[in-house]
Amino acid sequence: MGGQALKPTNLGNKGCKPISSECVIWQGDDIECLKICQGDTISDVMFQLACTVCYIKDQLDVDTYDLECLDIAVCDTPHTFREFMNFVIEKLCAFQLAGTPEEQELIAEQTVTVASCFQSEGFTQTLTNYVSMIGELLCQQQLTIQDQQTAIVNLLSRVEALEGGA
Repeated sequence: MGGQALKPTNLGNKGCKPISSECVIWQGDDIECLKICQGDTISDVMFQLACTVCYIKDQLDVDTYDLECLDIAVCDTPHTFREFMNFVIEKLCAFQLAGTPEEQELIAEQTVTVASCFQSEGFTQTLTNYVSMIGELLCQQQLTIQDQQTAIVNLLSRVEALEGGA
């Protein structure tokens, strides 16, 4: 619209009797967040709505955000608020997944000090190997616990049989 004179939308309506928006009042409920009150003229209501829309539009203008710290390639810069929100969500998801695949690989290959029960293969291991060793030990422990529980149940049955027969 830049620079063009606005024309009334009812300019071509025949048979309509023009009424000033200053003569029509808002009969709805008060809307505090928009500063609209019952009894306001429709002109005032429309002005408040327009100001609010303009404020929201300004707040959502991605060009006003400082995105320099995000290290975005110029061609990947979000141009709309929706693109910006999708970009932020993607970054958050990547952060939750401990970074890029390259960063995840670096983390997996970090050398860590191994707990004493794992030191048969040395004092340090890569994080990946260490996690695998822990998983294998946990599985062995789980199998041992299950075997012991079965043995306890069998022993209890035998004790009950011996006590019952005596």
